[in-house]
Amino acid sequence: MRQMLLLPVAGLLLAAIPSEGVLAQKRGGTVVLAQQAQPPTLDAASTSSEATRNFATHVFEGLFTRDEQARVIPQLAEGYKVSDDGLTMLITLRKGIRFHNGNEMTADDVRASLLRYAKVGASAKIMEPVANVEVVDRLSVKMTFARPVPIFIEQLSSPRGPVVVLPAEEGAKPINQAGMIGTGPYRFVEYKPDSHIALERFDGYVPDDRFPGYSGFGGKRTPYLDKIVIRFVPEAGARAAGLETGEYQAVDNLTSASGKRLLSDSRVTVHSVMPWAMQTFFFNASVPPTNSQKVRQAILAGLGMEEIMAIASDGNYRLGWGWQYPEGEYFAGDVGKERYNQNNADRAKGLLKEAGYAGEEMVLLTDNAYKNNHDAAVVAGGQLRALGINVTIKTLDWPSTVRTRNATTGWNMVPIAVGTEPWEGPYGVAVLLAESIIHKTKDPELEDLYKKLTTAPAMETRKAVFADLQKQIYEKVYAIKLGDLGQYVAVQSKLKGYKPYRMPRFWDVWYE
Repeated sequence: MRQMLLLPVAGLLLAAIPSEGVLAQKRGGTVVLAQQAQPPTLDAASTSSEATRNFATHVFEGLFTRDEQARVIPQLAEGYKVSDDGLTMLITLRKGIRFHNGNEMTADDVRASLLRYAKVGASAKIMEPVANVEVVDRLSVKMTFARPVPIFIEQLSSPRGPVVVLPAEEGAKPINQAGMIGTGPYRFVEYKPDSHIALERFDGYVPDDRFPGYSGFGGKRTPYLDKIVIRFVPEAGARAAGLETGEYQAVDNLTSASGKRLLSDSRVTVHSVMPWAMQTFFFNASVPPTNSQKVRQAILAGLGMEEIMAIASDGNYRLGWGWQYPEGEYFAGDVGKERYNQNNADRAKGLLKEAGYAGEEMVLLTDNAYKNNHDAAVVAGGQLRALGINVTIKTLDWPSTVRTRNATTGWNMVPIAVGTEPWEGPYGVAVLLAESIIHKTKDPELEDLYKKLTTAPAMETRKAVFADLQKQIYEKVYAIKLGDLGQYVAVQSKLKGYKPYRMPRFWDVWYE
């Protein structure tokens, strides 16, 4: 059991980021992060929203997480062993881990958290094959599966909708009612809607000495800052101005114009990341007119991706049809390429006629927090009106947008920046495409492909399945990929140790 994890960990030691300038590090200070949106919920397990993950990665931990290259590494787990038939998994836990309430983490807490995730988790589908979770002893949990799932640990380690470990008494509580009690380097202090979230260093935190430094969301994380305050600042100009004046020490996103301008400002360190996310549209396929596959195909045929991406990203983009990045091992080659960026008004109008579209209203839902989403909706709305589609753009704040798109009525199409899913591999993307969470319709063919993707033991088989899944998405059009977004993130130069990643990380960060 120890061999299965200690060997991979040893191989990843060089991937960990050792603390720079050890003698220069010191405790103290507060960082104020200006974040585009406020979280739709504080229940970390129940959402895939970036606005929640930004604070949750500091407060909560899981059994496994991802390193700097998105590879699986242990976090609260000590080791694991899978039976030869793939139907049993034994997970052992690290000893001496403390919750923010002072209690030691045990197998009872892990079991309760896993069972809770099966009910409220943002990716609860990963728990479907789990037939039973039982406590073996104080630091061991056994999971029994209805069928082998070779990639279960990869799913369990996903930060998208994280499988966080809570105290057992909180694990029994429904969505949005569990206490904010984790095992991470910072503890939750307060949340003021429309204002901020405040965190404080947890002095009882136990760094993971199996690593020489932190890596990704795990490894040996050391909290130096006294306090982290995440302020909700939807206006891009205010985020940039606050960074320059020192009101904010970090921002989660700058416009391309601000990012390029601040590159020459010695007070600020700007990082450019490409790709950061995929800009997409998702459809509600359960209500007219987008319950018609022909209508959805018409919209795909009529959209001009370059115009949308150029405006939505302020020029910080690249075109691409793949639902995995070209740099990744699951990139499906030219699958779907012929249907991407058609920008073909005649074909779109022909498909609308075949669908019998008669001018029914189509509600394009968007938010006012993420400029890329809002601008993508506005530009696409103009293009679709030119095709004869009766588009109404409905703009809400971010939490209201998430609540509305979770409903089965009241909208037809919504822009979503899909960031973590393609970064971590094919499974998060496959869940988005195969599940009915967003597109609101069950598709047995896609569900079967997802099942094959998660159960096939051979990598080549899984690649072929994902390619087939991507082909089906371009045919059935439950979602449309527009292109890849870049992102500028920045901190004040006096803040040392900061490195950009999927989400802001303020462990191993200190003031000069």
